[in-house]
This record gives sequence, structure tokens and C-alpha cells, in this order.
Amino acid sequence: MSALSNEDLRDSAALAALGLASLDETATASAHLVAELREAASVLAESIAPVLPAPSLKNRLMTRIAQFEQLKPAADVRRNDDNWAPSGVPGVAIKPLFTDQSTLTSTMLVRMDPGVRYPAHTHQGAEQCMVLEGDIGWGGLVYEAGDFLVMGDGSHHPEIHTVHGSLLLLVSGGLQFVHA
Repeated sequence: MSALSNEDLRDSAALAALGLASLDETATASAHLVAELREAASVLAESIAPVLPAPSLKNRLMTRIAQFEQLKPAADVRRNDDNWAPSGVPGVAIKPLFTDQSTLTSTMLVRMDPGVRYPAHTHQGAEQCMVLEGDIGWGGLVYEAGDFLVMGDGSHHPEIHTVHGSLLLLVSGGLQFVHA
């Protein structure tokens, strides 16, 4: 792996100062240089006289904003939203993503700490599960990151365990994990 040139390091700092750098670029940027460039950008922005947009441009922008409002998503959960809730089982937390009341289906992330055991249960609707990180298993079966399974409506699920912990994406019928 080759070292970055001074020009590359300056470019990374400039992008970081503007909030446009990737995580890797931000990590390689000098914090001192990023702070200096942010200050310079702020002074430059304050020194420019405001210019009103032409009425036609303003109308086009307002139309696009209105169109965005029409396309507003029914759910919008960002990666840094920290709304994890206890599931009722120690070491298991859920992060609700979306609940469709018309179909009684909920989509959520489920995080299980290493060594946790989730009790046996019967599914109240089909459940889709994608293992995003770690492992889950029951009996002799083990599912790891990238594995996908579906349990049918009314199926009985034996006790689930994880050795290393896990992060699961669940689409579950019957709202069985949703708590008031």
C-alpha cells in the first residue's frame, strides 16, 4: 500500500472541511488542516454578497421541493438513529424500522449479544430473517452473515442461540415483536 502524496492529503482535508469526504479520506486528513480550511470556507462564504435567484429559478426550485414532499418515504430510519429498545429478553434489543398496520407486518433490526438464548416461540405470521452480522442457530443448524431464512405462519421455532452475537433484519407478520 503506497503512502498518499501531499496533494492527496490536502485534497482529503479540503473534502473533509466541506463535509464531502469518505470515511477513509476523513481518516487520512490532518485535523488541524481541516479546521483551517473550514474557517477559510466560512470567511469566504460570509464575504460574498447574497444574490436573489431569478423568479424562474425560484419557481423551478419550489416545484422540485413540492415533488419531493409527494415522494416522502413512509419510513426514514438513518444508520445513526439510535432508537434501540429492549425486546423483553436480556441481551436482545430491537430497532423498529417500519410497521405496516394494514398487513400487520413489521420490519426491524434485532441485535443479540454473544451467548444469548432466545426462547422457543410460535410465529404469528411468516417471518423473514437475514443474518447481517454474526451467527444464530438452533439444534444443529447455524446461520451466518449473508444467510436468509423464512419461517412460515404458525411454525414453531425452537430456542435460538448465538455464539458470537448477531445483527438480524427481520420482516415479521403478526406484529409479534412490536411493543407499545
